[in-house]
Amino acid sequence: MNKESEEFPVKVNEEIYGPIPIEKLISDVKSGELTNEAKFWDGEDWVPVTLLLDENKRKDEVNLWNDDNWTNEASEGISENGPPLPASSAWKDIERNGRWIMIYGDHLVIDGGGFEAGDLGLMMEGEPRTGGIPMKKLLNVTFRETNKGMTIIASSFHKMYEVYSLKCQVSKTDSVEILKELKDAEVRIINN
Repeated sequence: MNKESEEFPVKVNEEIYGPIPIEKLISDVKSGELTNEAKFWDGEDWVPVTLLLDENKRKDEVNLWNDDNWTNEASEGISENGPPLPASSAWKDIERNGRWIMIYGDHLVIDGGGFEAGDLGLMMEGEPRTGGIPMKKLLNVTFRETNKGMTIIASSFHKMYEVYSLKCQVSKTDSVEILKELKDAEVRIINN
C-alpha cells in the first residue's frame, strides 16, 4: 500500500470518524481543524494527529517528549568515522569496519560494524552480537593472538548459569592499551 492511499480512523473526544486519507488528515492538522485532541489509529494505539506533521513544525511537542535532548545529528565527541559512543577509551576492530571496543563509564562495550552472516548464528543461539557488560559483571576477558592482531572475547553471565561473549579483533598495539585499562579495573584476564 502506498502512502498516498493510506487511511486511518480518527477519534475526537469519544467519537470515531473515517477512515480518512492521510493527506486530508495532514491538511486538517496544518489548517488547525484537527488539534492535539484528535487522535488517529496507527494499528496499535490512538496517537495524536499532530505527529503527522514535520518535527520542525511541532517543535514544542517534540521537546515536551525529549527530556534528554536526543537528536539525529552526530553529537559532540562522536565523529562520523569514530566510535559509536563518546567513550573515554575506544579502539577500532581491525576485522569489521565500524566495530569498536570501548570503555564507556563502567562498561566494556563492543558495538557497531553492521550485520554480517556470522551474526545470524549468534542470534539463533540467543547470543548478543554487540552490547555492553558492566566491568564488575565481567567473568573474564580473553586475549588470543592471531596473525592479524589480537582477538578479544569478553564473557559475562546471562541469567543464572548461561555465559555469553562479545568478540572483536584489534591491533596488537591497541590490545596492550586495552589490557592495561582492564587490569587497572581489576578484570580477570586470560591470555592464550
